[in-house]
Amino acid sequence: MSEMLGNQYFMARKYQEAVKELEPIYLNDPGNKNVSRKLIIGYIQTGKLMKGLELFTSLVKEDISFIVIADPIFDDCPCPEIIKELEPSPNDPITPDLNIYNGIIWLYCDPKISIKFLKRAITDFPTNKELKEAIGVIKQFIKNK
Repeated sequence: MSEMLGNQYFMARKYQEAVKELEPIYLNDPGNKNVSRKLIIGYIQTGKLMKGLELFTSLVKEDISFIVIADPIFDDCPCPEIIKELEPSPNDPITPDLNIYNGIIWLYCDPKISIKFLKRAITDFPTNKELKEAIGVIKQFIKNK
């Protein structure tokens, strides 16, 4: 029941509520990639960027294709609409957190753009293990594609 409700909240873009419903599902079944993929977006949309990065890296290491093949219609992936909202104006500064955020979101649409943002982020967070691991897997994915 909670997963269905969480999915409904996710589809309605009520990320706070979706996270509340989907988190217990993930904790009981960390192998549920559908829930993980939604939680990543839920976390970063609700200000839990590092928690989102941790789960993102875990899923990237386990099955990067599962993120890359997300279909905006079938999987109700909001990333294309989020990306449109993220387009900065010339006066908007790009913060280190925004680079991580963009790197995560863009993997759902384009791995090459994702890696560009994550490489920028690693210059601000050179010791961040999750960033290093995600970059390594994404680079390998692009190379093998």
